[in-house]
Order: sequence, then structure tokens, then C-alpha cells
Amino acid sequence: MKHLLKLLFLGVFLCSAGGFALIACGETTDCSLAGRPSPRFNFINDSTMKEKALDSLTVIALNTVQGDSVVLNKSAKVSSATLPLSYAGSKTVFVFKYPKKVNDTIWVTHTNTAHFLSMECGITMFHRIDSVKHTFHAIDSVAIINSGVGVNEKENIRVFY
Repeated sequence: MKHLLKLLFLGVFLCSAGGFALIACGETTDCSLAGRPSPRFNFINDSTMKEKALDSLTVIALNTVQGDSVVLNKSAKVSSATLPLSYAGSKTVFVFKYPKKVNDTIWVTHTNTAHFLSMECGITMFHRIDSVKHTFHAIDSVAIINSGVGVNEKENIRVFY
């Protein structure tokens, strides 16, 4: 009987300790906190070199996995935008639609590098911007400011109007 009580006590202790360890060590991982590395585009007035707020800007990413995707829809007073790059390819094409039926296209060529986050979250893709080309309808010029794309909200591409 003495041994049975000791075994019962040991069993309760181990179960309690094991349950506590699971609660303390088994953190739930919020994969959304890692974010998706996307370049930040800042819009600049070419003559004043100050931010330019674009009115009713729509940006469409062409040829994505799901077809063409609207990534910004008629946003008002936009002076910057964070736009996702392709995971699958090395070139991402954005069409900038302005209110007066004028469109510009920006081609971003980039190198993708897979980065392991965790077993729960899997991988994310970091990018390095290699080159940027554009049309000249409303855009005057484009410059790469920071070629490394992370989740840090740093300016990567400057678009001059």
C-alpha cells in the first residue's frame, strides 16, 4: 500500500510537471509577426525633391500565381507603398494606374533567397533588387535606394514624378 501511494504521488507529480512544461515551453508561434519582406516605394516630386501624394492610385501586379492582382486599389494621398515581389520568378511587373487614364509600368528584376523561419512558419523569401525599368508617361525616373528588401520598412525604390 505504501508503494502504491508513492507511485500515485509520483505519477501526479510527473503529470503536473509535464503539463507545466508544455504550457511554459510550448509557445504558440504567430507567423504573421515575421511579415512578408516587400520593397517600399516612395513617391517624390522631381522639382521640389519632397514627397508627392498621389491621388486615387491603383497598382496591379501582373502575372502572379493567381493571375493579375490588385495590390493597391484607388488609394488617396499615397506618398509611399509597400508592394510584394514575386516568390516564384525573378521579375515582378507593376502597373500604376492614375485617375486620368494614364498608366505607367515598372519592371523590378530581383534575386530571391529562401530563409527558414521555424518549423511552424516554414520559409519566407528575402529579395535583392537587381534593376528597375519603367515607362515615362507620368514617371520621370526611378532609383534604387536600398537593394536589400526586408521587413524593416526602409525605402527601397524612389519614384520621381
